[in-house]
Amino acid sequence: MRNNKKLSKAKPVDKVAQALAALHEYIVDGELEPGTPLPSESEMVEQIGVSKFVMREALRVAQSQGLIEISQGRRTRVADISIKPAAGLMNLALKRSTDLLLELTEVRRSLEISMVQLAAARRTEDQVEAMEETLTTMERHRDDLFLCVEKDIEFHELMAQATGNRVFEMIHESIAELLSESRRETMLRSGVNLPVAEHRRILNAIRDKDPQQAVAAMSAHLDTAELSLKQN
Repeated sequence: MRNNKKLSKAKPVDKVAQALAALHEYIVDGELEPGTPLPSESEMVEQIGVSKFVMREALRVAQSQGLIEISQGRRTRVADISIKPAAGLMNLALKRSTDLLLELTEVRRSLEISMVQLAAARRTEDQVEAMEETLTTMERHRDDLFLCVEKDIEFHELMAQATGNRVFEMIHESIAELLSESRRETMLRSGVNLPVAEHRRILNAIRDKDPQQAVAAMSAHLDTAELSLKQN
């Protein structure tokens, strides 16, 4: 469907900010789908009323925000929804916090208990099978800490997907780097066998479509993680 909306003229206050605001308005109000090509740079310069330099700077900022995709030799396009730009800022900010990993455990308790409850109710057979594969890999490679951490994160990503709620997926992705640090610390202290066994109980409850048991299994798993992190 053709979008007939025009980009609005920039006011002479902050040209870059105004050009960026015009891009936001054009994409969001126009309800443009990911992959939709934007007007050419010269067309945007003319419609918004800014210089090429200002327009290029606004496009650079929009790209860093995850709003658009810029590829050499291709027309600039609307980007797919992604949490990665915000995730980088969140991880940087949280790394300055004291008792970071324990604070993360508190967040996980609210987030993942809700996630596992929905996952148990909404999961597909393919998702259960994929989660099973992550545990099988961990069981076969118990001595490979980095691989086990990677598969642990993947298990929880699949659980987020099983909720059927993209916001849960985005939130989980936004703290993935911190989760990796947390998993590494807990596995270094408690080993791999315990988290694998706890993940197995979580998965069994999800497979059985038993939200109540899934919540109980996840709560026990988070209790273990918290106790492990509190050990000196």
